[in-house]
Parts: sequence; structure tokens; C-alpha cells
Amino acid sequence: MDIGTIIGTGASALGGGLFGLLGNIGTKVIGLFEAKQAFAQKKEEWSHEERLLDMQMKAHAAETEQELAVTASSGSWSGLGESLKAETAIGTTYPWVNAVRALVRPALTLGLASFLCAAFFAMPAGDIDRAYVADSLVFAAVTAVVWWFGDRAPARRNR
Repeated sequence: MDIGTIIGTGASALGGGLFGLLGNIGTKVIGLFEAKQAFAQKKEEWSHEERLLDMQMKAHAAETEQELAVTASSGSWSGLGESLKAETAIGTTYPWVNAVRALVRPALTLGLASFLCAAFFAMPAGDIDRAYVADSLVFAAVTAVVWWFGDRAPARRNR
């Protein structure tokens, strides 16, 4: 094995790592954007609820009617709390869906590696393109590890 092949394979590994890191960073940036969007939507919902409560209070002139509005409002909030408890008890989806989701990344990784290995071993030993396939295999493996599985780092705890 000559020095050029070793340098080429090292460059493929470095390039795959950088590409995977960029993909992981892109995933995090998109996640932050989605969280901002979800917060803005919640803020708008809260503002709408606040306006509704304001109009409701203005509509009730008498003290007894205002007391009824407060009672209805507190009942509404406790109903909302119970509704949220019931929603979390149901879960997000069926267990088989979670199993399929969990197997997507490993299946893609194994499929990609199998395809590239089959292409590598199908070529004759002296073929010049075999080195390119080997570099592609290293690039794809490092990209998969850094991007797909680097995403599963433990979440930070807020103190």
C-alpha cells in the first residue's frame, strides 16, 4: 500500500466526518428553528385565550356574573389539565411504529455498507476504481456514525 492510498483514505475519513458533523449541526439548527416556531404558535394561542377571557369579563357587568365566569374559567383550566393528563397516558403512537422508527438508521447503515462492500468485492483486485469504492465506503461509514448516531447524545439537563 503506497502513501497516496493512505492519504486518500484518510482524506475520505476526514471528509466523511466533516460532512456528518455538518449534517448533525444542520439537524440541530432545524430543531432550534422548529422549537422557536412552536413557541411562537403557543404564544399566539395564549394571546388569543387572553383576549377571549378579557371580552368575557367585560361582558359580565354584575358581580355574580363575574364570579360565575371565574368559576367557569377555573373549571376550564382543570378540565384542560385533566385532558392533558389523559393525552399523555395514551402515548404518542403504536409500539410497532416506534420499533420501525428505531430500526431505520441501523437498516440504512447496514444497507449502505452492504452495497458498497458488494461493489468493492465484485471488482478485480487490481482495478483502479476499487480504491474509489474503498474511499466511498470509509466516507459513508464515518458520515453515518457522526451524523446519524451522533444525534443520540444525552440531552442536557437544565439546572
